[in-house]
Amino acid sequence: MKASHFYRVKTTAVIILLFLLQAVAAQDAKTLYDEGVKLKNEGKTKEAMEKFRLALYQKSDYTEAQYEWAWCQNDLKDYTGAITNLRTVRKSWSNVAKVYFELGYAFEKTGQPDSALQSYGECLRLNPAYSLAYKQSGYIFFIKADYKTAIEHFGKYEANAKNEIRDYFYWYRKGFALNALLDYSNAIVALKNSLTYKTDYFNTYLESGFAANKLKQAEEAISYYKKAMELDPKSHIPYNGIGEVYRDTKKDMNEAMVWYQKTLVINATERKACFGMGYCLNSLGKYSGAADYLTTAVQQEPTYTAAFVELGYSLYMLTKYTEAIEQLNKALSLNPKNENAKYYSGLVYIRQGNKTMAQKMVDELKGLNSKNAATLQSKVEAM
Repeated sequence: MKASHFYRVKTTAVIILLFLLQAVAAQDAKTLYDEGVKLKNEGKTKEAMEKFRLALYQKSDYTEAQYEWAWCQNDLKDYTGAITNLRTVRKSWSNVAKVYFELGYAFEKTGQPDSALQSYGECLRLNPAYSLAYKQSGYIFFIKADYKTAIEHFGKYEANAKNEIRDYFYWYRKGFALNALLDYSNAIVALKNSLTYKTDYFNTYLESGFAANKLKQAEEAISYYKKAMELDPKSHIPYNGIGEVYRDTKKDMNEAMVWYQKTLVINATERKACFGMGYCLNSLGKYSGAADYLTTAVQQEPTYTAAFVELGYSLYMLTKYTEAIEQLNKALSLNPKNENAKYYSGLVYIRQGNKTMAQKMVDELKGLNSKNAATLQSKVEAM
């Protein structure tokens, strides 16, 4: 046999052997992959991940195994590892929506919201019915306090969800966002859904109490707050909530103060309770006591616009006009469109005989279409 022929035969045999070894390895990789899928479906994520990792070791370009490995990493909160794997998967599966969802989720959990939104957006471009991408995008906008956009995404999540949404935390967040948007009726609906799936989540009762009070449903609001008290007897927040019900809805200032005092037993300088006490005392004509509480409120929160307004009113009624204007100006520096601050400032200027500044407040109230403008205008004309 010629040497050249011998080497050709030997080379062919090596190629066949390598092909057979690769086939066996691929078969072993597929077996490992299938075992991993089975374990994943059984909820054994850690064991499944090891199978996918071994499958990828056997077959380095096994994209399916690498994606499942990354999925398991997300599930086990190894988000950095998931990002590394998913970036590799993305090169082969650039048109697969679920890759971008998992990548977005990993970005979200590693504090990269903009990258997460970009990935979720790509997921939805590839599959506009990918409901969870809407949900997670909504969560990011919720954290950003962009509640309007969050609600838009939540609506699309619900429209595309294939199964009943039983996630109490989702419904809580939707209710919170709707409260922030002053949509109290729909907030109550969402919060009741939250309570359907979890009856002992403290914050849901707080938001429910807040929404019910805004809807003038006083007894329902009190009931929600009392349930919150049962869940966390040490929290002062439900006491403040009931105080607001009596103050704003029932107009019973004395009973409101009973509840604010319960908060102040826990924390003598708690800002909302101090504001509530000051507001109630102002309403009862006890301006000196009101000023003391309101001073504490603004000390605790130097950006508390409503407290500066009430403090300005207390000082006006105590004939401390210079100090009153100082506090009302602080309120206006925080919120230049605050109607009460402008109205009370006008009253102070009238008492000081400063018709020019009083008229300026009237004109600014007119610019805001305030119902107080006409009342103040008549007082200025009577100077």
